[in-house]
Amino acid sequence: MFKAIIPLILALSLSLPAVADTLAIRPDAPQRYVVKRGDTLWDIAGRYLTSPWQWPQLWDINRDEVKNPHWIYPGDTLHLDIVNGQPRLRLDNSAPRVVKLSPEMRVETLDAAIPTIPAKIIEPFLKRPLLIEDTSHYLQSPRIIAGPDNRVILSSHDHAYSQGLDAGGMWQAYRLGRTITDPDSHEILGYEATYGGDLTVDKLDDVSTLTVRKVAEEVQVGDHLIKSAPMPVTNYMPHEPPATLQGRIVTSYAGVNEIGQQFNVLINRGARDGIEVGHVFGIYRAPRIITTQAQQSVALPSEKVGRLIVFRVFKKASYALVMGATKPIIVQDKLGQP
Repeated sequence: MFKAIIPLILALSLSLPAVADTLAIRPDAPQRYVVKRGDTLWDIAGRYLTSPWQWPQLWDINRDEVKNPHWIYPGDTLHLDIVNGQPRLRLDNSAPRVVKLSPEMRVETLDAAIPTIPAKIIEPFLKRPLLIEDTSHYLQSPRIIAGPDNRVILSSHDHAYSQGLDAGGMWQAYRLGRTITDPDSHEILGYEATYGGDLTVDKLDDVSTLTVRKVAEEVQVGDHLIKSAPMPVTNYMPHEPPATLQGRIVTSYAGVNEIGQQFNVLINRGARDGIEVGHVFGIYRAPRIITTQAQQSVALPSEKVGRLIVFRVFKKASYALVMGATKPIIVQDKLGQP
């Protein structure tokens, strides 16, 4: 028996923009598709639509239908219909769910529902501090004050000592990284948090003893500590932002200048600007300026080079995942309608 783990629709409070008059169906869209392990809703929609982010419309999801959520799993059969002139994707309940297993030991959950976007890519970015907006709060947070044998850089299984801890369990070590500045207004959006690793509390006291459990970059004496929070349950319902909401890519999490598909990027718009989790933007290359034979400067048309979906929102900035790239995306590329 298959038990629902992750519903496709989690909340009744979702707000979606008006459904477009038509959906652009790919000429090679299959009439029937069997869901495979590793698929995402975005991937499946990409087999049917030229704009995969419009999959809620393909499933005809609206506020009335949220009361009857869909779940799809590996082995489910999907069928493409035309309803009132509009393409609609539905579960084929007449087809039995078939999941092929090879004879080996398995520890994964076999009945996990298909996510919207690749969950494993963004999960670490939901649990970690990514952007430090309030430096006064950062400076007041607990710190690692010492390690073993007067060492400054700590390794896995090393003991560490800290003051100011108010709870046991798992804590994350981090420190201030790059200053993030808006390329247009030059306003400081925040400071990138450099994540060092995870530590667990062995003894909670005025001077608490911890053990380093995981090292990401480096865990150092002087690092600040933040309590590890449980994974937030977030539903990434893709939807179009207002036409007036535009922005730029400020940086990539990896720090590279040329960005590809499934890279995490920071954009210079946040909650104060109306950014929501699930907003989908088109990524546009700034127009190239050329000089004609008549010695006139002419701007070539702006070129669309990809799409991204917002998955974590801060006050002044947001993190997003690149879901498609026709060319390498670069820092300061513009964001507009998807």
